[in-house]
Amino acid sequence: MRLALMAALLLSATVAGAQSPAGVLIAGNKRANTASVVDLASGRTLAELPTPAGPHESAVSGDGRWGVITGYGTQQPGNTLLILDLATHSAVRTIDLGEYRRPHGIAFLPGDSLIAVTVEANQAVLVVHRERGVLRAIRTGEQSTHQMAVRPDGAVGYTANIRSGTISEVNFATGAVRSLAVAPEVEGIGVTPDGREVWVGSNTAGTISIVDVTAWQVVATLDQGERPYRVTISPDGKLAAAALTLRSRIRLIDVASRQEVALMEAPANAQPVGMTWSANGKRLYVACQGINAIAEFDVVARRLVRTIAVGDGPDGVAVAERR
Repeated sequence: MRLALMAALLLSATVAGAQSPAGVLIAGNKRANTASVVDLASGRTLAELPTPAGPHESAVSGDGRWGVITGYGTQQPGNTLLILDLATHSAVRTIDLGEYRRPHGIAFLPGDSLIAVTVEANQAVLVVHRERGVLRAIRTGEQSTHQMAVRPDGAVGYTANIRSGTISEVNFATGAVRSLAVAPEVEGIGVTPDGREVWVGSNTAGTISIVDVTAWQVVATLDQGERPYRVTISPDGKLAAAALTLRSRIRLIDVASRQEVALMEAPANAQPVGMTWSANGKRLYVACQGINAIAEFDVVARRLVRTIAVGDGPDGVAVAERR
């Protein structure tokens, strides 16, 4: 009986281990001015690295080798990016953006040598080389160009311009920009993998506006009942997730029908903010600044799996999975 029980426990552990993600997670901790590098399988912190002031947003390269953290600043505007080597769990380079200040929304572009980042104070988006620094500045001309979602092919990005209540489409190669009035105080933003729709949340209206990119107009408005602080689309384009910060919940919405399919509860007082998906879309990682942790949700089961302790005030979160 004891041998049978031990065998059953071993099998359970093996199955659980097989289902656990492999790779690392990085989180920018705004109040601590650090970046946590965490082993996904075990939840163990591999490194807690000093960052420039106000590390708001994070991104990882497509090959999983590099991470980047924005130095947004606090009272004094920041103007740096911190490059992380995720193989050695170390910070390897600080990129000085010079006159460009308040870097925020960020993403690696295909090929992993170029990074697109918004600079809120300059009403612009930068294209930055991972080693050589700023290559190009593209002005949106909109106030508080803050969050950004990049189409998977890396050709264009969409910015949420908070004070203007607009979104901007930015072509990284040509520098072409077009903007659209959407809703007051837009911030959370996601783009579907096929590039057909942009979903953007309004902090004051408590809504998500859906923009048809071809028609370049708002085609639907979804009432969330509170501020959808962050909005993101799953890798397969089937689900949208909205971080409902005030009540510590995550709403899952079917993209095709635009109907809610689940309302997942985060821990009490979690204050969910930044979010990212696993590559297969089965896990959602949510930075919870109220409890200094990352909440991992099983999207298929629609439930919280675990919380992973990180530094003080996590916001931007990104995942680099092993391949």
